[in-house]
Amino acid sequence: MNFCIYLMMQFPFACDDDEEMMLSDYLPANYKMPASEWYNELTGKQDENGDEIEPWRGITLICEINAQVTLYVEFHSTETVYFFNDIYLGNTGGHFHLSLLSWRELLEIVDQYPQNPSLLFLLLLPLTIGNEPEKEEIELETRKHLKQTVLNPEHFPVISKHLCRHLIFEDVEMNVFEYKHGIGLVSKRNHSERLNTNEVATLLKVNEVISMATKKQ
Repeated sequence: MNFCIYLMMQFPFACDDDEEMMLSDYLPANYKMPASEWYNELTGKQDENGDEIEPWRGITLICEINAQVTLYVEFHSTETVYFFNDIYLGNTGGHFHLSLLSWRELLEIVDQYPQNPSLLFLLLLPLTIGNEPEKEEIELETRKHLKQTVLNPEHFPVISKHLCRHLIFEDVEMNVFEYKHGIGLVSKRNHSERLNTNEVATLLKVNEVISMATKKQ
């Protein structure tokens, strides 16, 4: 249960506009939050000021997507950090960078990982951008993977609605990827390693490793 709750807390945009509630508020109201001892074991210890103690001794989760790409997820005290191989993808911290993958890319990557697709789906979902026409599919697919967790099934509709809102912004223009000649897909969201104004070298590296992760072996 602790790890499920932790994963659900990695969605800073997850909210219910009708209820004016964030997922980070909904979860503590309905579940017992993990104890500090558990957090310290996962993310490494902090000092009296709440700063991470060096050297960092948190846990890194490793998922081999295919023969070319491995996902590394580092669980830190103030952020979760993602890499494909040695390429930085983003983080969930105060200066978060998350809007990276298209919905279709997420599904293609998860399809490469039959060992535990629901785990990979929930790990990468914070990094994903959706579009309004995909909303129903996103909610249904999210509920399917939530069934593999120990969360209360009665909460799935509410949680999936929150998560869908994390992917799809109210500003439709911010949900769109565009193709940039010689580079590939770029995003209009500022908090993204695929931001269209980023350096070309960065965009090329990120797009290359995402392409490798989505490619069937």
